[in-house]
Amino acid sequence: MDKELPQSKMTVKPGKLFVNLTKSQLPGQEPFYKGTLPFHPSLTLEDIAERAVKNRSSYSHGTLIASFRTMVEEIYGAIEDGFNVDFGLGRTEMTVKGRFKTEYEKFDRERHAICIKLRPSPRLNQLAGWFPAEVTPYHRNAPLPNEVSIHNDCYRQQEDREFCVIPANYTLPLFIHGSRLKVMGDHPEVGIVIRQEEGEKKYFINPRMVFINESTHLAFMLPEPLTPGRWVAEVHSQYNPSYRLYQKPRVGMVTLTVLDITASGRGD
Repeated sequence: MDKELPQSKMTVKPGKLFVNLTKSQLPGQEPFYKGTLPFHPSLTLEDIAERAVKNRSSYSHGTLIASFRTMVEEIYGAIEDGFNVDFGLGRTEMTVKGRFKTEYEKFDRERHAICIKLRPSPRLNQLAGWFPAEVTPYHRNAPLPNEVSIHNDCYRQQEDREFCVIPANYTLPLFIHGSRLKVMGDHPEVGIVIRQEEGEKKYFINPRMVFINESTHLAFMLPEPLTPGRWVAEVHSQYNPSYRLYQKPRVGMVTLTVLDITASGRGD
């Protein structure tokens, strides 16, 4: 199994995860709340291969994908031959499910089953335990931002740009992509808030300053360039697709990174 990642290697702080709480109750028990994570984009094998080529590998995109798929097939073959496999991210383990009445009872597939479980590696568990998290108010049909960008189109797979990354000194329009984003309502909290994840700086964008205001994307100007570091974009809106405004604003959040580089970004 992977060894624990040395603390000295942890040089980049992960973005904060926003936890939504939903009420649940079991018969005869006190109600409680379950935590869930809002939508996070998934990367495909092609995306990971592109990251590898860009960040650390001298092999081509196609070579990496072909090699990985070959290894996956070999892992399946090894499991089929009865082996457990340690593949770095974790270890496959075969277990038996079901009860046997006596020690001489035969295996019956109607009552027994062979199951394959994945046991995460120590490093993967360590990464999960490293993420900062914040509980946020949850409302059904709240705004669902999933990307902040200098581009007016949303991120697509195999695209040569960083996801939710803004260059320092950026002074042109900023875009938020997602769903149910339309900034609408007369409550004083309605608008866009851009705040430091850890810090005091905060900017409020009044709805009248949002010059593209649609359910799938927003566009606006910042009062000044954001300083390098982690930031949070909050969309506060009373918007309802039926146009019967909610009484109080509902909030959706997404994190972004401002890189410590000099670049003159441009919305496409």
